[in-house]
Amino acid sequence: MAANATMTLISYHQAVFWRKAGLGVQVDTVSGLPDHDSNSPYLRWLAKLLAFLYSSHQKTDQPLAVDRDHIPKKLLAGWDEWSAGHGLWCPFRVNGRTRAGLWMIRDQPWLEAESALVNQLCKTYGHSHYILSKQPRVWLPSFNFSLGPLLLKTALLAALVSLLFLPIRLSVLAPAKIIALDPELVTSPLNGVIRSFHVKPNQQVTAGQLLFSLDDTELRTRHEVAGKALEVIKAEYRKSRQQSLNHSGAESDTGLLKAKISAKQAEVEYAAEELALIEVRANRDGIALFSDVNKWLGKPVVIGEKIFTLANPMGTEIEIQVPVDNAINLEPGAEVRMFLDIDPTRELRGTIRQTSFEAEISEEQILSFQVKAELDQAATPPRIGLRGTAKIFGKQTNLSYFLLRRPLASLRRTLGI
Repeated sequence: MAANATMTLISYHQAVFWRKAGLGVQVDTVSGLPDHDSNSPYLRWLAKLLAFLYSSHQKTDQPLAVDRDHIPKKLLAGWDEWSAGHGLWCPFRVNGRTRAGLWMIRDQPWLEAESALVNQLCKTYGHSHYILSKQPRVWLPSFNFSLGPLLLKTALLAALVSLLFLPIRLSVLAPAKIIALDPELVTSPLNGVIRSFHVKPNQQVTAGQLLFSLDDTELRTRHEVAGKALEVIKAEYRKSRQQSLNHSGAESDTGLLKAKISAKQAEVEYAAEELALIEVRANRDGIALFSDVNKWLGKPVVIGEKIFTLANPMGTEIEIQVPVDNAINLEPGAEVRMFLDIDPTRELRGTIRQTSFEAEISEEQILSFQVKAELDQAATPPRIGLRGTAKIFGKQTNLSYFLLRRPLASLRRTLGI
């Protein structure tokens, strides 16, 4: 709320909520993002900058405007690359200690009135954060009982230890969406400008139906010019043939003109073939998947550029983005269950068909593995574009590994072992 809702009072480009963690500063929330990758170059640099400001101004209880003059030399390269020009350091200072705060950036200087308003707001934020972060005391009733002899204590300890080896199936949750199975890309056949669209987004089309048309002004002019040039060369050729009957030296000109006629004829035919490609038609039945017609009208395109996708609505599959930090052994054939956001009670079952070899940045700007899973046969396939959460099941393991897998992975990244 501090990172995003503050926008209603103060204008800024980006706000970051940070808190003191160990010997440094940890970024908890970045405005406008549902999640963030702390290992990204920008956030690694920002954590160093916030740690520097904290060590330099940890006793400050007022917002501090920060510009390039306040930045140490080792952080100037990151400031020039990622900063908007003017930052505002807003500490949450409660009971003489700064435990958290806000960092806001924008391209206009900060006004004193804005700093005063942010100061009052951060005092409220600071007290709320202090209250919510306090560990509540848990009062447990006392019971006077004895565990009995040593044998009973040993049996209880053995039961607790054996519980850690309880068989459990490894699983992971990740965001997912329904995509088209084996879609056909509709691309531009020529370099040109899209003149008109003949279909609407998500419209059902049939094979041979006209999809969109390119502007033919340049191609038609080129075809006409080439045709006129061909007629001129043919006239010169006929004149040269007549002259060759009376002058033997004119035969060489006749051969040269004949070659020019062949070249110009090929140019005319090529221009005619390009004109035939102006209107793009569907190669098969399906639905046209794109967002907005106005996005393409009048836009220059090149040969092979993707315009939209033609997909069969009855053929769908699941695309899952598994974050690297939470990835398990994603083997083909593993079981997948998906729950749609619009219908959480409906369960879609499938199996992994394909897993990406390398991790890539997802739409949520998180380094993730892309996993595709084929759906089990269903009476009504889900609509393309629906989103939800997928649960991927892995190999059989025990409860201790299931509980310690993430902490051990974080420990290895931290210690490098």
